[in-house]
Amino acid sequence: MRVEYAVAASTPGGAQVTLASSRRRIDPVELAVLAAFAAVSVWVLALDLWQVVAHGLVWTGTDGFFVIDQLQYLAWIRDASHHLLASNLFVLRPTPADYFQPAVVISGLISALGVAPWLSLLLWKPVAVLGTFCAVRAFAYRTLEGRSQRHAALALGLFFGSFSIVYGQFGVVGDLFPGFLSWGYPFGLLALAAMLASLLSYARARGEGARAAIPALPAVLGALASSLHPWQGEVLIVTLVLTELAASGLRSGRAGRRLGAWRGARLGGTGWRGTPRWRDLDPRARRRLKLLALTVGATAVPLIYYGLLGRLDVSWGLAREASRHNFSFWTVLLAIAPLAIPAALGYRVRAKGFLAIATRVWPIAALVVYLLSASELSATPLHAFEGITVPLAVLAVSGLKQAGWRRLPRSQLLGVLAVAAATVPATVYELSVAHEFMGPTAGNPNFITRDERAALQYLSKNRERGGVLTRFYLGSVVPARTGRRTFVGNCLWSEPRCTPRAQIVQQLFDGNLLPAVARYFVQQTGARFILTDCQSPPHMSAMLAPLILSIHQFGCSSVYELDAPGAPYGPLAESPLHAAVRAPWR
Repeated sequence: MRVEYAVAASTPGGAQVTLASSRRRIDPVELAVLAAFAAVSVWVLALDLWQVVAHGLVWTGTDGFFVIDQLQYLAWIRDASHHLLASNLFVLRPTPADYFQPAVVISGLISALGVAPWLSLLLWKPVAVLGTFCAVRAFAYRTLEGRSQRHAALALGLFFGSFSIVYGQFGVVGDLFPGFLSWGYPFGLLALAAMLASLLSYARARGEGARAAIPALPAVLGALASSLHPWQGEVLIVTLVLTELAASGLRSGRAGRRLGAWRGARLGGTGWRGTPRWRDLDPRARRRLKLLALTVGATAVPLIYYGLLGRLDVSWGLAREASRHNFSFWTVLLAIAPLAIPAALGYRVRAKGFLAIATRVWPIAALVVYLLSASELSATPLHAFEGITVPLAVLAVSGLKQAGWRRLPRSQLLGVLAVAAATVPATVYELSVAHEFMGPTAGNPNFITRDERAALQYLSKNRERGGVLTRFYLGSVVPARTGRRTFVGNCLWSEPRCTPRAQIVQQLFDGNLLPAVARYFVQQTGARFILTDCQSPPHMSAMLAPLILSIHQFGCSSVYELDAPGAPYGPLAESPLHAAVRAPWR
């Protein structure tokens, strides 16, 4: 059943069409796509729960390949349940509670009511999956005509995946595959849904969509996208600005000093250097300028906050430095080539209409943000390409139509086979890799022993303040499970010099340090408790005897409470302790 109005727009290929609103019942094909997306999203969760049910393992609540990221989210949620704002719990020094992220704050409030942090994080999964599906579906309905074309774009946008060479090995680039983001990265998926919704509502408020548009809605959604995952906010800003420039008829010969008049602007009066003055613009042009300024401004506010956070909070500055890497653009290009090549056909004809232009601009904006993130100004550039399959899918479908795909014999069957070839193999590969990767292994914090869980529960309930010194893999679990600080456990946040920290802790727990050196090191960390895991030899009591106040044993795991631990040295910068950590103590 359709609603009463329709949307006048155009395809990325340039043909004027009348597009029905996306507010219609989900048809069987779309329902099947949603069911498949939902099934993929719970695959890793199902594997984890199977280990719990079939083998009695203790699951730490992670839901993804890189469990250290999920444990970081859980630490934020645990801290937010006490302070609303989160701090860095992966060092033993005091750090300010200054991190605001709306989903983390909401999960923290839920956890404050008694819900486990892992469950309050998992509650975002259905929201992210459904929100992303609806946003991609709405984008396909607003940019394409014909049910089969929209179905193809929806399937490709959510499931396209291609193989590439990732760090020298054959594989799939996870950030380009929305199903991968559903494995423990709900904030990235939510940001993608918010970005799409902001773009669609912006086009509607701009005058190309349904009546009764809300001008503030694009700004609110843009700010939400930036708060959840800054890269999607950056891509949105670049997309909006470049699209408006293209839509306003920017003259390439005068790009450095003059913008062409907005559509509908009076040609009579001009301001400085020939630029049309505000009073010479007609009401429609003024409204569009105000809409652009409001949306870009609101979307930029969280980005400014993140920028200040990285400069005013030492933990965030060090984490940004630790996360800086240059992910090969050629790896990304090889991965998206099977979709980008047919998408290039969508650029052949001049596009008309805001969304048609935005669809063409989005990949360019993602490249701009990728280059920016690979510079000294930001980090983790690969995140810029999250969601890139959505505009490329629309361009590929419309481009193949313009090229005469429908004139081929059995074109509909060929289309189904092409979509299946572009989605099924990579999805099956990712599912199979997850099945192998998520199995319990020594030193992987997705599963721990029952005795280690009992020791963590004791630390969680103990009222004595103080941080924990333990092996790296248990250190990644300590903040989420106990709310306590840990000396090392996440090499984005246990900085500076996370690797030397982890190495000397490994030597301590393996019994490879001289007793005097071990005691000196433990005192300098400032830890109140030492948590031994089930892999540690029983040497800690004798080695640290002068420092131990009490011992609590839980099978193969123990908690040592230290008497009057020393204060940790320095802020989070260079200190005598860090110099000592670098020494080859044996």
